[in-house]
Amino acid sequence: MLPLLVVAFAAASFVSMDSVIKLLAARYDTLQLSFFRFAGGCAFAVPLWLWRRTPLPSRPTWRLHALRSVCLLFSLVGYFHALTQLPLALAVTISYLAPIFVAVLSVPVLKERPSSAIWLALTAGLAGVSVSVWPELAAGLGAVSGARLIGMASAAAAALSFAGVLLLARRMANRDSIWTILLVQSLLPLLLLALPAAVTWKPVPAGDIALILLAGGLGTLGLLCITWAFTKLEASRLAPMEYTSFVWAALLGYLLFGELPTTTTAVSATLIIGGCLLLLRK
Repeated sequence: MLPLLVVAFAAASFVSMDSVIKLLAARYDTLQLSFFRFAGGCAFAVPLWLWRRTPLPSRPTWRLHALRSVCLLFSLVGYFHALTQLPLALAVTISYLAPIFVAVLSVPVLKERPSSAIWLALTAGLAGVSVSVWPELAAGLGAVSGARLIGMASAAAAALSFAGVLLLARRMANRDSIWTILLVQSLLPLLLLALPAAVTWKPVPAGDIALILLAGGLGTLGLLCITWAFTKLEASRLAPMEYTSFVWAALLGYLLFGELPTTTTAVSATLIIGGCLLLLRK
């Protein structure tokens, strides 16, 4: 039960980070926003590692760390681009393809066998996603701008990359300390982004530094929680708890950006929460 609740808390942390990034999105491009996320994360990950002084990864595990860093980088760049083009609740909803990818890929990659309750919870979550996205699809491709379609495609690609992050977290379970994983997953993407972000860099006023640190802190907290949880329980069982962030996305979208929840949003949330409650009951 505890790992499930920790993943739900991680989901709330991530969607809160998304809200902060969306506040900054009006002033910076996607690469700089992604750099902010990892730079802010390093402000917490490095002191935590220095405090714990856990061993650095062994040579055989560096490949997995590098692969997970690249997946995390692609996931955030794609998702942050989606946030610049889509309402918060819609971007979060499309990102819910990640638990579907995790459950499906956990069979060949991790040799897991998801139970019928997990598939039922995933089906309820997927139905909730479909209900939320349907108005966009029903409008027809001609009525949706190219930028919006690219934003939706970016969110879907980001979900696939994040599924890779979660699967690797499970595969790397107990190989390295959680503090070491947190350090590497903050520093490596930051180094990979440094040069691309510098090409279109915009000056950062002092007032934005607090928001950058807040985004980094929330992202670090979410990554810390989800990494711990995926070392304790099967990936396919934990993945559907990602759906709980939809409620936070709808609430924060309304409070911060004036994005009013619709009837389809309410129906979608009901299906998603129902699936998660089923999973907790099982």
